Amino acid sequence: MQRGRDDPKMRAGARRRGAAVAGEGDSYGVLPRPCHALVLLNPQSGSGRALDDFQAVVQPMLAEADIATTVFVTERAHHAHEKVRDEDLSQWDTLVVMSGDGLLFEVVNGLMERPDWKEAMKKPLCILPGGSGNALAASINYYAGYDHVAKKKLLTNCTFILCKGLYTQMDLVSLSTASGKRFFSFLGFGWGFISDVDIDSEKYRWLGSARFTLGTLQCLAKLRVYHGRLSYLPISAEQGSSPAPRDAPAPVTNGHIPQPAGRKRPAPCPPTRCWPRWASPCRRTGPWSPRRSLSWSTPSTSPTWAPTC
Repeated sequence: MQRGRDDPKMRAGARRRGAAVAGEGDSYGVLPRPCHALVLLNPQSGSGRALDDFQAVVQPMLAEADIATTVFVTERAHHAHEKVRDEDLSQWDTLVVMSGDGLLFEVVNGLMERPDWKEAMKKPLCILPGGSGNALAASINYYAGYDHVAKKKLLTNCTFILCKGLYTQMDLVSLSTASGKRFFSFLGFGWGFISDVDIDSEKYRWLGSARFTLGTLQCLAKLRVYHGRLSYLPISAEQGSSPAPRDAPAPVTNGHIPQPAGRKRPAPCPPTRCWPRWASPCRRTGPWSPRRSLSWSTPSTSPTWAPTC
């Protein structure tokens, strides 16, 4: 029995096999065959095996898929940024990044600095995991329907996705700093402690993903204080609709909540009914202090007993 493309069982089975099945609202493109790819590779990323893994795992698979490659090996920081910013990219059908998320960050920001950035950003980008942290590659691996894997298995899965040649759009995040710089990100932005862990652990790249654990311990040992200001825009009420009614707060005078009309203030609880010190938010002189009492509060729904000191 044959099933149509819209059959839910067929779609679920295709996801388990790793096939890209477009859902509602999804739009996919297909790389041409033969395909020419510019591979930007950082040989120092991760544990330093990116070039060896590319030659052993990636190149044979791309050759079988009729994808020709031009390999550009970076030699310094921002080398890939300058390459994609200044190079004529019309000779390649796709850009492939063989590294961690940091090199793809360079490539995205280099493309956005081009005068023809609108056209340049239409060039399909591919990430092949070769770094310490491969968050985007792992996300794509999950979205394609594969099980959670790492290292060479993740590299094989992502290379297979590239060989199939399907691509789709992805959102970017824009951030402008007080100094006037503007950055674009595809995962998120870090500030403070998280950024220090990432930057300070650069010298431990040979440890692979364990560099982040060591970097975290070092940053905790010399914990810094970060000063910042968070600004946000409040949610405005929609036109033609009034804001939801809010309960009026109970008036407070000299730290005491007034009693509701017609009710008497309850007597203080005996010492034997007071909470122990470790269970009470109040400050007392001993574990069973008689200074604790109960007072009447007036919320909008029903009266409750609230402890006070």
